[in-house]
Amino acid sequence: MESLRAYFGGCRKAESLEELRHTAVTYYKTTSVKMASYMHFPPVGARDFNGQIRIAEFGYPEEWRRTYLRKRLYQNDPLARRAQGFIRPYFWNEVQHFSDLTDEERSYIIMVSQEQLGEGLSVPVFGPAQRNGYCALGFGRGNPIPSDDEVLELQAACQMGHLAYCELLLKDLPKGTSLSSREREILYWIVRGQTNAQIAESTRLSRNTVETYIRRCFQKLDVNDRVSAALRGMALGMVD
Repeated sequence: MESLRAYFGGCRKAESLEELRHTAVTYYKTTSVKMASYMHFPPVGARDFNGQIRIAEFGYPEEWRRTYLRKRLYQNDPLARRAQGFIRPYFWNEVQHFSDLTDEERSYIIMVSQEQLGEGLSVPVFGPAQRNGYCALGFGRGNPIPSDDEVLELQAACQMGHLAYCELLLKDLPKGTSLSSREREILYWIVRGQTNAQIAESTRLSRNTVETYIRRCFQKLDVNDRVSAALRGMALGMVD
């Protein structure tokens, strides 16, 4: 546990993404992990959401790494695609028992087996305002899999690394939008699908006043429609 505590301390002290990466690699070298990758999923509506998934990795065979990134195989990786629906970490060999695999996912499983990467662990991680992620930890071919206690330690390390990544990333993003308490209230009802008339009734404001607040929300959030406003508001943590 000493190495895990040192890793937690390093995560708190990291001042850049590169420094955080170095801290993570140093920690994982003290464990049974031979290769690791991390994917960050910005929530729909966030200012850095562009349809791309941020990926960091180390230790994987170079040819496999290039193929995975070039062909965007994370789109067919059943564990990466479904990570946010997991409650616990999953070993890679468990994926073959999923009952609803697509043809693309089955092809991906065959491709991975041909690479002979060995067993690994898939760990979903969760952050602020639905800013979640996924870690894949490989143990290498022929090496023993970790015990239950080691799995818990690795899960804790993944979660801490993800939160540290989120903190550093959010510092580099444009400053968050500020809404007044009334504007947040209006946005709350927009997220719940209420019409202008329904919002006026819920807030006891006139319909014209509600429409004025909605225009202000759109302007501050830099959006042009209610759906985009709702998504960005949730991504920025302004509404639940």
